[in-house]
This record gives sequence, C-alpha cells and structure tokens, in this order.
Amino acid sequence: GGDATSCTDCDSDGKYSDEDMASFCKTAPAGMKPTSNRQGIESCPAGSYSVGGADECSSCGADERSDEGAAGCSTCSTCVPGRYKISDCSNEGDTQCGDCLKGKASMGGDATSCTDCDSDGKYSDEDMASFCKTAPAGMKPTSNRQGIESCPAGSYSVGGADECSSCGADERSDEGAAGCSTCSTCVPGRYKISDCSNEGDTQCGDCLKGKASMGGD
Repeated sequence: GGDATSCTDCDSDGKYSDEDMASFCKTAPAGMKPTSNRQGIESCPAGSYSVGGADECSSCGADERSDEGAAGCSTCSTCVPGRYKISDCSNEGDTQCGDCLKGKASMGGDATSCTDCDSDGKYSDEDMASFCKTAPAGMKPTSNRQGIESCPAGSYSVGGADECSSCGADERSDEGAAGCSTCSTCVPGRYKISDCSNEGDTQCGDCLKGKASMGGD
C-alpha cells in the first residue's frame, strides 16, 4: 500500500505469505518451515526441528530423536539396569527395552541381551535384576539359576560354588552347612553305641561297674 510500487518477496528467514493481498509476511512457527515457493508452510520431518522463524529445519543430534513437526529434539531413552535393548531409538520411536527374567541380569545401557547367571555360584531370584547374586555359605544355586537351595547333610559349601563338597572320612555335617565337623571318638570308659552319621554324631555309652573299655572304636 502507500507509495509501494511493487510487492516485497517473503524471502527472508522463515517468512511466507499464504494469502493474496497480504499486508505483511508471516513467520513460520515452531516445528514448521516455509515451502520453497514461500506460499505456505510445511512440517519439519521426523529427526529434525525448528524453533520457528527459520528457512530450514535443523537435524537432531546423536542420541536424539523427534517426531514430525517438532519444536525440539528429545534425548533417546537408555535401558535401565535389569532391562536390555530390543531396538535402538529412531524417529519411528524411542529406545525399546525388555525385562530380564529370573536367572538372568543386565546392567542396562547398550546391552542387547541379558547375561545368564551361570558362573560359579551365581543366581538371580527376581525379575529385572541388575546383577547376579552369589550363593552364600551352606547353599548352592538351583539348576535353573533362579534361586538357591541348602547343601544336603554330609556336604558343605563356603559359598560362591555351583556344587556342595562332600565331607571327608570321619566327618559329618547337617543340612546347609558351611563346613564339616570331625566325628567324636568315645573316650576311655565309654563304648560306641552307633557310628557318626549325618543324622548325628557318634553315640557313646558308659561302661558300668564290672566292665571297662579303652574307648575309641
């Protein structure tokens, strides 16, 4: 209008005009950019963004993503401990994670699978475990590594072992033992009623008047 002898092209940063007889050029809003002919606007494609007022959309950085028409990019999620990565973050969606089940563990992050708790004495008795537990003294992992069980009588474990060790000759242990004890010997003046076993120690009886014993066996 006024003294203008020509129309001004809407060709400065982010400018466009989508109607005839416009008195001013519009500015592309956030998430949008002007079309190449400056007669309208279009969305920023997924993987890019605009805060508005720009001719072109800016690309998201590494480990970032955006949907179509975004005003900014979001940081890709990281799988937390106890989970593993099923698929990478992309413009189709965020990082996809899955849960580690009992018997497995994961520190998360870029891990693409869960670690089996199959090294000596290791197990996991809960879903989404970040680390494998170690069987304590007197215990061993179950065969599926999803828990622990007591060492049977006559064996022991100091912990951190897949299998319980057998007691030696003249030794015994109760269920869940961290070690074996030496079987008792009947002292002089007593005699052996029953041998030492995992049901109990050596049983001795007293020699009464008129009898004697050197003890032992």
